[in-house]
Amino acid sequence: MAKKKICIIGGGISGTALGYNLSLYDDAEVTLYEKGRIGAGTTSKSAGTVCLFDDSLNNRYWDVRLYGFETYCKMEKEKRGSAGFDKTGTLVCALDEKDEKRIKTGIALAKSAGYTGEYITDKDRIKKILPMIDPDSIIGAGYTADDGYFDGTMISNNFASKMEANGATVIIGVGVTDIKVEGGAAVGITTSEGKQEAYDVIVDCTGPWSRFTGKMVDLEVPIWHTKAEAFFMAPSEKLDYVFPILKFPAFYALRAGNNIFICKSHLSMDLDNPMHAGQWDPDKLPERGGTDDYFIEFLFEQMEKNVPGLVDAGLSSSWLSYRAEPRDFLPIIGDTPVKNYLLATGYGGNGVIEAPAVSRDLAKYIMRGESTLLLEEWAFSRLLKK
Repeated sequence: MAKKKICIIGGGISGTALGYNLSLYDDAEVTLYEKGRIGAGTTSKSAGTVCLFDDSLNNRYWDVRLYGFETYCKMEKEKRGSAGFDKTGTLVCALDEKDEKRIKTGIALAKSAGYTGEYITDKDRIKKILPMIDPDSIIGAGYTADDGYFDGTMISNNFASKMEANGATVIIGVGVTDIKVEGGAAVGITTSEGKQEAYDVIVDCTGPWSRFTGKMVDLEVPIWHTKAEAFFMAPSEKLDYVFPILKFPAFYALRAGNNIFICKSHLSMDLDNPMHAGQWDPDKLPERGGTDDYFIEFLFEQMEKNVPGLVDAGLSSSWLSYRAEPRDFLPIIGDTPVKNYLLATGYGGNGVIEAPAVSRDLAKYIMRGESTLLLEEWAFSRLLKK
């Protein structure tokens, strides 16, 4: 039986997870191209939070969240430290009844899967879990000690190693500079080394770069770049307790060594606000700094109101990254108007959460032609109707 030749562009969490899932099929011949290092693009700047309940992914897709979490837990069991799991737990804060309802639904789903979760209104209890918080700024909070955050770069490298062990090819330091289209179908690529290769299927997993990759096939990929601006704050006092992932509707925070990492929530971004979103070149991002004054003002306003224990913290460092966001803040997965050119992009900072389930389903579609409800709801075609 002839094998299906598949090209994956991009070696972040999206590309490597897909490559691994495709490598499980004996009739797949998979080659992944990464112009830099595995997991070194936007994946390297992911917070890696895979919380059992929060607002980053609608409860409608909670099974996607659970599959991602359990995939990485299994990875950790196979080889300790391979997914970089830090089991800190999560505290998700409710500002109103709508938040409260969403959190309680998430808790019920987590408990139905055998995990712990509780909704807390006792302000002293909330303060005990996270001494820095002002419990008077919220009406309650969901809490679990079972989850935490993972390391997207470590996971990407683990997936890459697994796919190579299964016979797939991972080419590092080589980019794709052109995609050949014949009769409305993608049929091959040209690499940065000038080599031309023919493929049956080409999957674009380049995240914020997919707008540029799409132009190689004359396709306007409908994503915007939103700014993921992050600060690393150095608390004035030593943290002698487990700092849980802290989730507010507008921002989230987690412990990073002796610092606290704080970033604006992607769902709080306004795609029509040029301070929040636009069309930028991810290759021109500075390695450090690059954050805007408006974000500094926003951050300190949020800390004064919600986490006063961090107001006096010093700024250790900061960085800027770009998220790839469609208008509805959901990924773009699968077929495009260009035959055999598929997308797995637009995760909007949720790639670590969503990539395992998406890649499982997309690999099955590529190899067996079987779609799923997830692929149908996150298809490119939904955006053509808007």
